[in-house]
Amino acid sequence: MPFLSLRFLVRYSIFKWSHLTVFMSISSIKAITFDAGHTLFRPHPSVGAVYREVMLRYGLDYAEEDLEAGFRRAFSCVSKNQEILDGEEKEKYYWRQIVAETLVGLEPAGDRFDAMFEELWLEFGHGHRWQAAEDASETLLSLKKAGYQLAILSNWDKRLRAVVAESGYKSFFEHIFISSEIGFEKPDPRIFQYALDKLGVSPHQLLHVGDSLKHDLIGAQNAGCQAALISNQPSELDNGAISISKLEELIPILSQ
Repeated sequence: MPFLSLRFLVRYSIFKWSHLTVFMSISSIKAITFDAGHTLFRPHPSVGAVYREVMLRYGLDYAEEDLEAGFRRAFSCVSKNQEILDGEEKEKYYWRQIVAETLVGLEPAGDRFDAMFEELWLEFGHGHRWQAAEDASETLLSLKKAGYQLAILSNWDKRLRAVVAESGYKSFFEHIFISSEIGFEKPDPRIFQYALDKLGVSPHQLLHVGDSLKHDLIGAQNAGCQAALISNQPSELDNGAISISKLEELIPILSQ
């Protein structure tokens, strides 16, 4: 059974850390999956900054803050086209729609849009456009040394493999589970079941860590897995879930 500094003495424990009280069945965990975007990695230096850099090459001089605001709006309102069956095509079309929506209200890109989007698509497929969470490397190393199976479980496309490799994080993970390759997206329980089958563990033995209440926390719990939510405002959650502000907070929780 995995351990950090002490063997697990109880199946259910109460861990008090700062203002956070966590109720969790920690002794059964054998594998941990991590969401990628905004859990392990964040756009670098920001979406707005990268958009502006690329778009300037096409003579489009948009303010970084306008692009950032447009992106946030687009990300909240654009949905994936479920009629597109190919996972990779669906992802690319989705991001094309997000970029188009980002530019609503700004100078039209016109016939420059197609080439500009292709460059943006490729740009975000490289490690230097993503920055790992400050505590990611140390946390993952500690968990790996403790004997946990580690994997990424993300709603992404095949570009994620290059991002992870170029960021120097590939060695931490036994698997990288990508929705576009599997055919299901979080919060669909089937993507969690796919990961469980590959990892060879039961639902109660898997802890999934992510930043989305719907896709990560609720998705994992609906699949029977344990869950930890990355949040800027940690709080006690129902149904045994963990709420943390940093990845490194997993270490003392799992050490109980």
